Amino acid sequence: MFKKGQKVIVDFTGETGAVAKVDYRYNQVEVKYSDGTYQVVGFHKIRKVED
Repeated sequence: MFKKGQKVIVDFTGETGAVAKVDYRYNQVEVKYSDGTYQVVGFHKIRKVED
């Protein structure tokens, strides 16, 4: 699934961020953006950044 520090893209905004926390109980991750803000989103709303 997702790991802390992994780069992801949030589907509805198209922004790239890094996973700060993972909550498998509620299937959510907290994404930290480059400007320092955080957002909690469900697993179905993000996708991994391919290298």
